[in-house]
Amino acid sequence: MSYDIICHGHSPRDALPSPESGRITPIRTAKELFQMNIEQLGWKDHFAIHLETCQGQDLSPARVVRAAGGFYSLLNAGGEQTATLTGQLRHASAQDALPVVGDWVAIDSPAEEGIRIHAVLPRKTALKRASSGNRKGLAEKPGIPQVLAANVDTAIIVSGLDNDYNPRRIERYLTLVYESGAAPVIVLNKADLCPETELRRAEIEAIAFGVPVLVTSANRGEGLAGLAPHLEAGRTLVLIGSSGAGKSTLLNQLTQADHQRTSEVSSAVGKGIHTTTHRELFSLPGGALVIDTPGLRELHLWGESEAGLEGTFPEIIAFAAQCRFRNCRHENERGCAIRQALLEGTLDPARMESYQKQRTELAFATQRHELAAQVAQKRKRKTISREAKRWRREHGDEQ
Repeated sequence: MSYDIICHGHSPRDALPSPESGRITPIRTAKELFQMNIEQLGWKDHFAIHLETCQGQDLSPARVVRAAGGFYSLLNAGGEQTATLTGQLRHASAQDALPVVGDWVAIDSPAEEGIRIHAVLPRKTALKRASSGNRKGLAEKPGIPQVLAANVDTAIIVSGLDNDYNPRRIERYLTLVYESGAAPVIVLNKADLCPETELRRAEIEAIAFGVPVLVTSANRGEGLAGLAPHLEAGRTLVLIGSSGAGKSTLLNQLTQADHQRTSEVSSAVGKGIHTTTHRELFSLPGGALVIDTPGLRELHLWGESEAGLEGTFPEIIAFAAQCRFRNCRHENERGCAIRQALLEGTLDPARMESYQKQRTELAFATQRHELAAQVAQKRKRKTISREAKRWRREHGDEQ
């Protein structure tokens, strides 16, 4: 199955950044249209198999590049088009199952009512966080995850080397990425504002366990060559990080175009100012794709497995496996390998504290999710009972 896609972006003749030159080849015009086949847009056999199982005929694939107010900007064979959800998809889907930027969807042919999205194809990866806002009681606010981006191959965690720098926060982003199934890359940005770049790079490498750690100054266009191995055609990346970390400046450097507005560093707090207000997928020179996201002022973790913690804290998981008791809480139990490692100085207490906080938070998120499922099931039973009573009232005389 083959499709041709017309995408807003850059010419595939433009080159990737090379480690030798350390530069990004400029594009010809910021809004140039170019032809790319669907594989270059990230289409894989995984999606093709699920598209064939969708009910209905004449459905074609498209990728979500923007989503706002119930309207979705898609890339498909007709170029960039706007679509809405079918009523069935909108009412029958959980909030985290609705389309987000990066999703592949099945759409019908244009009609009088416009293009409609009939299905969201199963995701290969999904970056999820727990819903932000005030932490209420479990009964008041059951857990609903927020999907930040879908079908991402590589997640670039951007942290400023100014007052934004925080190793514990970077650990939280690593847990988010590992849980999603994407591969993490850490970018320590704003090197021009930090006199201790190598010291901080070493500090992050010590907690990243093999994750690439790059030092850049996106404002000056320095250090970007290290991203070249991650910018293969057809691969999808996402930029994540706190507000003002420099994600928009990094995106503008990678595309050599002013796609996103940027602001100067705040003199009051020594941090960059939040500028990106929505998620959007862009194409890069050479065919890679990148999703820019608004900065996260708070990151409540969401997990459906232990994958996130296992990826972020492999040394703690290894020590825990040596504990005498399998259900060891690492408090006062005899034969606790983690307590022994803390006493001997072979385990960083700050790492252990971070691990315990994240583990507690993920357990809380799991409780909220289970409660949400119970509430949904209860509402479903009530609806069925109410409809059954209504049917009996309307058809009782026929029996």
